[in-house]
Amino acid sequence: MLEILSHDFMVRALIGSVLLSVTAPILGMFVVSRRISLVGDTLSHLAFAGIAIGVFLDFFPLLTTITFSIIASLLLLKLMQSNTLNSDAVLAVFFSSSMAVGTVLLSLSERIININEILFGSLLWITNADIIYQFIVAISIIAVTTFSYKKWFMLSIDQDLSRINNTNVNFYDNLLIVLTSILIVVSVRMVGVLLISSLLVLPILIALQLTNNFRNTIFIAIGVSLLCSLSGVTSSYYLSSHPSIIPPSGLIVIILSAIFTIVLIKNNLKIDNKFESNF
Repeated sequence: MLEILSHDFMVRALIGSVLLSVTAPILGMFVVSRRISLVGDTLSHLAFAGIAIGVFLDFFPLLTTITFSIIASLLLLKLMQSNTLNSDAVLAVFFSSSMAVGTVLLSLSERIININEILFGSLLWITNADIIYQFIVAISIIAVTTFSYKKWFMLSIDQDLSRINNTNVNFYDNLLIVLTSILIVVSVRMVGVLLISSLLVLPILIALQLTNNFRNTIFIAIGVSLLCSLSGVTSSYYLSSHPSIIPPSGLIVIILSAIFTIVLIKNNLKIDNKFESNF
């Protein structure tokens, strides 16, 4: 472990994984409870298009990416809430078109960009500035969630009841999707656009197998996410001769998927045994 800490890029990766592991499950709980898990995938692809636009224009890439992602995510939410289009169709259109735009613009860009690093992340790609951005976003997410928790919780249970209680549903929906978009953008360097949504969803799905309490689900998901993220980053260092060979994001998602499978099987066996004991 001390050998890992002797490398600056590994220290940054470990810090970044902790920040992401704390914040992703917080927003992921409200995304999953609203049954819009696929929105995370679509937002990550929008981030890919935003990155491509920033690289192509070569004008404050991070600011360009965040601006594009926020505008596109708000448009996505608006179309999903409309009665004229099917939500799945809207997600499919944004999902595919954003990847197409990103691929074309990166190909036309004069800068040499490793698309694999954008798609899957890289330990060597993380900078001190990225950690600062992640820290700022993490503090913002925790602060906003503290003040918006009750509203988001009520929206997750019943939107109509929230409207009756004079809750500005559109505002809190927009707030959730904007924060999720920003989190995805600042986390791309470590986990990539293709796998970031897994950190929003999988820890929550695991936690839901262990508790029925809404608040406890978030804390358990954070614990699971921390365990898997740190294990994935550490394994990426020891299993490869060069950290960029095995992206930590892939290992993190594999570990999360394995835990989810084990917990799910264990719970199903309990149900089967309980059912058989009644006969």
